[in-house]
Amino acid sequence: MEIQVSIDLPAAPTEVWSYLRDVTKHSEWMMDARSVELTSEVSEGRGVTFVCLTAVGPFRLRDHMEVVEWEPEELMAVKHSGLVAGVGRFTLSPISAGTRFSWNESIDLPWHFAGRIGERLAKPILTAIWQRNLRSLRKRILQRQEAGTGVEPGGLINVGSEWELRHYGPDHVVRTSTRERDLSREAEALEIMTSAGFPAPQLAERLSASSLVIERIEGPTMLEDLTSRPWTLNRHAKNLARLHKALGKIPAPSDWESVSEGDSIVHLDLHPGTIKLSNGKPIVLNWSSSSRGSPSFDAAVTYVILRTAESNSGRLARLLIGSLRKRFAKVFVNEFGAVEVFAQVREAAELRLLDLNLSPPEREAVFALARGELD
Repeated sequence: MEIQVSIDLPAAPTEVWSYLRDVTKHSEWMMDARSVELTSEVSEGRGVTFVCLTAVGPFRLRDHMEVVEWEPEELMAVKHSGLVAGVGRFTLSPISAGTRFSWNESIDLPWHFAGRIGERLAKPILTAIWQRNLRSLRKRILQRQEAGTGVEPGGLINVGSEWELRHYGPDHVVRTSTRERDLSREAEALEIMTSAGFPAPQLAERLSASSLVIERIEGPTMLEDLTSRPWTLNRHAKNLARLHKALGKIPAPSDWESVSEGDSIVHLDLHPGTIKLSNGKPIVLNWSSSSRGSPSFDAAVTYVILRTAESNSGRLARLLIGSLRKRFAKVFVNEFGAVEVFAQVREAAELRLLDLNLSPPEREAVFALARGELD
């Protein structure tokens, strides 16, 4: 079965290729590709192999893929060797308005798809999906252009109580303290995480003591995913506990201040709202509070946040989050180790109360939790 779709993109082939060459980013614009995981040591060029989790309607496939042709700024061909076999080719042709992006697929459906009858049914569906993917690619290209070149900070993305996040070129963001707070600790933590292989954004540049350029992480937060897909609660809660355990194996620099016994790095703000899901994998953000301590104390701080933090989402989302909060916290604690966490909840609550940004209801909830009076 042959399928061909194309679209004109408002960018030169060089610009399109700079985005296309990273196969792990293909799931950002391919709506049927849920995640991409590299399985080769190389990440670019012929010989790159990866597994793509593909979803079309009720069907879920794990496609094993290999890049078999690679001509920079002109052609990328990928061979499928899973249940659905074939070869897909992306061709970039320069035009006056930018680039004509052509996607040609040669697919062999398995026998149980009823041969040519199955092809007649599948072809219009797949064609529509891939046309939608190309429209999504065009949207992504435009978004990257709007983000700027990275020479200076671009448009505002988000604002926190003590920081703001702005575009900084297509692949980075700049995080700036709005109170001129020194972010050297956060920069050091990011460098340590990268060296240790812990899932955190890479530090790209220090613009000043209060401004850092870091890797752009695409995807929803764990909280957003949980709100839209409540059935993922157990998996997310257990993954949060596992992140704490993995972080607890990384030693903190000896000159970092200690918040408890122990010598590992503690995050002190690790919860579903500070975790992004990029290609389905968790990436931990916001390292400005990182210190030295024990993983169980860090987990206790997370437990306090889970039980007492307010949501800024809409009313329906707040109701949903409220109903899930206690259950999520219970699964998290049981996965990490309830005895270890509950032994430090009071001290964790005391630390939480030092946060001047807590609202009065949050502050009262923390007091109630420390006294054992929170429902």
